[in-house]
Amino acid sequence: MSLRPFLKAIVALIVTGLLLPVSVFAAGATATPTGPKTVTVGQTFRVTLTLSNAKDVDTIRMNGSFTQDLLEYKGSAPAGVFQNISPGTFFDQAKGIFSFGAFTLSSHANGSAAIAVLTFRAKKAGDAYVQLTTNSRILSAGEDQLAGTGRLNIKVEEGTPKPEQPQVISPIATPGKLEISLQSSSHPDPNLWYANRNVAVEWVVQGKEVDKIYVGFDQAPEGPAETQKDSSNTFFIATEDGVWYAHLKVVFKDRSIETVDLRVQIDTQAPHAIVPIADQTNIIAGNPNVLRFATLDDASGIDHYDIYFNNILVTSTRAIAYSLASLAAGTYDIRVVAFDRAGNTATGNTSVTLLSSEAPITSNTLYWLQDMWPYLLLAALLLVMGLLAWWFWIVGKRRKGKRKK
Repeated sequence: MSLRPFLKAIVALIVTGLLLPVSVFAAGATATPTGPKTVTVGQTFRVTLTLSNAKDVDTIRMNGSFTQDLLEYKGSAPAGVFQNISPGTFFDQAKGIFSFGAFTLSSHANGSAAIAVLTFRAKKAGDAYVQLTTNSRILSAGEDQLAGTGRLNIKVEEGTPKPEQPQVISPIATPGKLEISLQSSSHPDPNLWYANRNVAVEWVVQGKEVDKIYVGFDQAPEGPAETQKDSSNTFFIATEDGVWYAHLKVVFKDRSIETVDLRVQIDTQAPHAIVPIADQTNIIAGNPNVLRFATLDDASGIDHYDIYFNNILVTSTRAIAYSLASLAAGTYDIRVVAFDRAGNTATGNTSVTLLSSEAPITSNTLYWLQDMWPYLLLAALLLVMGLLAWWFWIVGKRRKGKRKK
């Protein structure tokens, strides 16, 4: 029996085994959420979505979920080269899901790169998570590179929230590939509102030799950037509340030009005056009764209302009315504080008295008459009818007497 076919089979298996890691098991791009492993209740923190093994990625769509009863989703922002937000970006707090899409029209993402920043607030203690789902997409010229997604486990503990530290995301550049990053350490999330008109802006440019850098700051989404800067940061001052944009224009030695824009949302003014009004006061406790307290905010809009009874916080709500039917008898000094999305406040006050039983009937004659007039009217009618019947009886009796005579 010849050994040649057997040896050929072994060689084929060895060659196949050597080639498999290169072809069949070639690694694609993965997307992973990274951030703090432990936070405290009330703390606002950020989760960075990061690509690994990316190759010329120009479009991303990150779908995911989070523990909605423990974490509050505050917003999202692009990072690295992905400065253009795609339509369909949304989140649903009630369902604990989010979808973030972004794309780049210039440099593509390669290797490892930050692609987005999600902002959360810890609501209550427990074991939480932020997870990317497998229906996410990492696209290069329309071809999906997604090979896997990750999950971040976060332990939420009771305690005093740590002060929030500004976070600046700098892309991890691949040599020879252009990377431009424009962020604000004072206003880090483009989707949030800030009660601060002093805007600190920083940028990072890697991959090509820079000739000149120009910056601008106005309320136009796409420029211009006309002030030349030799540093990697600057400060701007917003002259009024509203949506502003920081602009960066980079002129390279090869005469090519790249521009990046960053949205900044500013609201330093308090909401309009708030006047809380109860439907009724001095009524029996337990009867239908509602406190109403709506107001408006010109820039960021109203976020929520805090309601205090006798200086005790009873609820924080986004509704514009609160039922008083469950309150016990007594007098309540009520304070309603309206918060806009930048944290500015307006306060209104009122008071409500609830009675424990019906008010006693007084001996006041006017009150008695007002209450008894239907009965008095009926008695008067009966009296008139009785007098008329008596009169007709008398008249009839006299007529009979005259006929007998």
